[in-house]
Amino acid sequence: VSTQSTWDIKKDMMIRSVLLAGIILFLSGTAAALSGSFEFGSSTAAYHIEGAWLEDGKAMHVWDNFAHAGQTSDNNTGDVACDSYHRYPEDIALMKQNGIKHFRMSISWARIVPYGRANSVVNMKGVEHYRKVLKALIESGITPYVTLYHWDIPSYLYIVGDGYADDDFPADFEYFADQCFKHLGDLVKYWFTFNEPWCTTVLTDFQEQDQGWKPYKIAHNVLLAHGRAVKIYRENYKAQQKGKIGMVINTEFYYPKHPGNKEDEEAAKRSLAYQLGWFADPIFLGDYPQVMKDRAGSRIPSFTDEEKIMMKGSADFFALNNYFSCLAEEEKSAGPPSASYWSDRHVSTSFSEEWKKTDNGWPIVPQGTHDLLIYIQENYLKGTDMPIFITENGVVVDEENMKDSNHDWKRVDFVRQHLSAVEQAINKGAKVTRYFYWALVDDFEWGAGFEARFGLTRVDFGEKPKRTPKMSLKWYS
Repeated sequence: VSTQSTWDIKKDMMIRSVLLAGIILFLSGTAAALSGSFEFGSSTAAYHIEGAWLEDGKAMHVWDNFAHAGQTSDNNTGDVACDSYHRYPEDIALMKQNGIKHFRMSISWARIVPYGRANSVVNMKGVEHYRKVLKALIESGITPYVTLYHWDIPSYLYIVGDGYADDDFPADFEYFADQCFKHLGDLVKYWFTFNEPWCTTVLTDFQEQDQGWKPYKIAHNVLLAHGRAVKIYRENYKAQQKGKIGMVINTEFYYPKHPGNKEDEEAAKRSLAYQLGWFADPIFLGDYPQVMKDRAGSRIPSFTDEEKIMMKGSADFFALNNYFSCLAEEEKSAGPPSASYWSDRHVSTSFSEEWKKTDNGWPIVPQGTHDLLIYIQENYLKGTDMPIFITENGVVVDEENMKDSNHDWKRVDFVRQHLSAVEQAINKGAKVTRYFYWALVDDFEWGAGFEARFGLTRVDFGEKPKRTPKMSLKWYS
């Protein structure tokens, strides 16, 4: 190589470094503007990252079954995933080095109460593991936010009963939650009972004869389980442990497909009621949305007066997962629809052609996040000081190799746009105090396996998954 070409290479590298620093500084403007009580964090969950699928007394859960039955797009499983069960010190060091001081994680139910049932054996090896993780986080100056249930119901509950739809489910979950509060609560200040109950309730392969009632039964059981867990925490643990508790609710924001069209405007409102309101209304207002009760009739269970009292106010914050928004219009189905959640909702959704898309096809609509935050503040939290936590928001970027991960501009721009929208919502009165990016690391993404890369950190999967910080992590820190 000639002297001239060597100089050209060095000059090119210097120019690139200066440009990179300048762009990161420019894109950091919004993050810097969010100050005061606003804090940044990152999220993960047990099956996404832990691995160790049958170690130290853990039993199987339903996602072990699904993945081993070949139900993922790449035929992979979470048996090893990121191997965080063994390598959590690396993850914690990664956060500490990059200034991430808030971390959302989850507890594997099947690792603490392997059989899932109330009054069944507690696996103390699982308890000891999570105590080590929580202590290591706290010692590193990182606050843990702990989700009790992130989609990994113990398989045994489907062997001996009907899982979520079983009448005993609320008591089973209450017992699991109680054990977590008892053995881990001295190390946890923020608890989430359930993650994304709408997904648990709706994205299930129901038999045709069950579609008219079973989603409503499952949602009802999940809400009662949440209420019972919150009640036992507040009565038995809160005074000493001084923690806060709530549920993570996921929703899109919905716009009428044809603004000014009365049917589409009603469809957009109904979509919010059937996704957000289904869970937020009982927790913050005390009962289901009226439109759901009117349309489902006796197929949707009713809360007793005592249960309404238990449910209303059963959250110390509003925890929200939001990734994108949709257009809504009145469903144009022909003939009388069969009874189901979807026919009751009676909405057709789509994406605007004007919206840019992520690499996995989701629309990028930061305005929707802004409008959703304002909607929540005005409809559920008006006149209160209750904080809103954005517990998940993130983007898939196609990254075939480390070079791609070193230039994940799409992720940086996605977060920057959404933080700008959050800042605007705060300026209009939305009391948002936390933003957790999903996810800290590339992980096992349910049906997408290892193909969907959300992480701020690249993971090259295998028996010994390798972690490498991406450009976005350096920016986010």
